[in-house]
Amino acid sequence: MNRQRRFLILLSTLIVVGVSLAALSASGQEETAAEVVVNLAAGRVDVCVAKGAMLVATTDEKVEMGSHPPEMEALGIGRLGVLLGAVEWISPGTGTPPVRLDAELDHAVQQMGPVDNNGIAGQEATDVENIGVALLEQVRAVTKNIHHKIDLDPDDPLVELVLADYQDAYGFEVWLLKYRIQQKALGNDYYDTRVLRPAYVQLYPPEKGQPRTLMEVRYPSEILGPTLLEWLKQNDPRLQKVRESSSQIFEATGHLLEGESPKARPDEIGQFLREALPALHAPGTRMAIAELNDSKEFVWLVQPTEPRPAAAPAEAGAPSLLKH
Repeated sequence: MNRQRRFLILLSTLIVVGVSLAALSASGQEETAAEVVVNLAAGRVDVCVAKGAMLVATTDEKVEMGSHPPEMEALGIGRLGVLLGAVEWISPGTGTPPVRLDAELDHAVQQMGPVDNNGIAGQEATDVENIGVALLEQVRAVTKNIHHKIDLDPDDPLVELVLADYQDAYGFEVWLLKYRIQQKALGNDYYDTRVLRPAYVQLYPPEKGQPRTLMEVRYPSEILGPTLLEWLKQNDPRLQKVRESSSQIFEATGHLLEGESPKARPDEIGQFLREALPALHAPGTRMAIAELNDSKEFVWLVQPTEPRPAAAPAEAGAPSLLKH
């Protein structure tokens, strides 16, 4: 069992102990420990840029009891996000509602106002960077009381965000934001936990000359099995049946195999995903499919089965997420 898997098991149970320094307080009283339950969003995210639209599909991976499917939602006009990793933070016995990072991110994006992708590098933060900072502050807020050692490889993220959008005069783009942690030992088995600024990885458009086809992101990264594109390339009989169900789907999936997905019609790619994902995954797998078109409209093709959480109301006078 590798480090990330062990960490995921720990996160899904009552182990995130928020204690102050192990030493006694000035009054001679030991400070009270607070336990936190962390539930994960785990699974696969498949993305395909077709002709005039982007298709995004999610399927869940039940890593532990209480885990959620990847959390997908519209983030303002012309953008969608899929959150993976430690998304739900619960403080048992406190009477406070769970903190859902997907709901908090949505709330933060609403505060940002209209989408603006025209920032000039070096002079003004781009909209993608602003969203990255907004989520960073939310992740830092829920991890500030983690003071025990976490057995997580430095390269493994605590949270990931797949961020996709459509920009006028540019087209579709897809980013993967990874939020990693860094710990510093302060003595007496007490650690300072710091969430690092996100690493930004552009998934689409690819480098010049590289194929434009299906992309897949997994959390945790050790999820086994081929990607959807690999299944397609292997002529998996379950996918061959879907491909041969209509000449239109066969043609569209041919563009995927040729690395020319922008030539495929989104209707056919959407139908392929609707039929292919249930054929490949076990019964009961939770899935969702959405389309973002070049008119910046977000449309559900298959709605998620879990209700979308609401963000907790902001306290009066609460600081803005985007000041830092």
